[in-house]
Amino acid sequence: MATVAAETGFPPIFINKYVTAQLKEFGIVTGIEGIDPIVPVQSTNLDDLFGEITVTGDAFLIAYDRLARYRPNTMYRHKREQLVYTIHSSSDAQGFDIARIISAALDREDSAAQDVNNWLIKNPDQIPALNVFFHRFKVFQIDETRDLVELGSIKFNWRGKLIIEYDYHTKDSSLPLYT
Repeated sequence: MATVAAETGFPPIFINKYVTAQLKEFGIVTGIEGIDPIVPVQSTNLDDLFGEITVTGDAFLIAYDRLARYRPNTMYRHKREQLVYTIHSSSDAQGFDIARIISAALDREDSAAQDVNNWLIKNPDQIPALNVFFHRFKVFQIDETRDLVELGSIKFNWRGKLIIEYDYHTKDSSLPLYT
């Protein structure tokens, strides 16, 4: 019997794993024990998300949400989506570094898509099922001061937002993805 993860494409899973690996290559790892550094948006109040957890050292968190999902042409398997990453960091320097690493890794159109696809093939243990193929990536930095202040918490000193736009196609369970 097929599973939902094996039969449907959910690109944020793959992108988040790749971004986490890129951050680790530069020595950036979360300082919050037991919490994945990239989480879906669950609450706008970080106290609700973390409760009484104390952020120490160079801790960071990236909350993501899907902004848009649509078909840019008539091919029904070709999709275009946007993710918004809200980066929370305990230090300004680390926050800027995280934004620069993500931008450098993903803001390269087809080359970034090729790198993500290759990384996914080489790291099958990192993903539930390889059922998407990426075509291009773009990264935009946005500054919404009021929004970021409202998301503020004493747990983190720096906040920034990136929009990651990407094209991909989904795999039909009966069709090979990489042929």
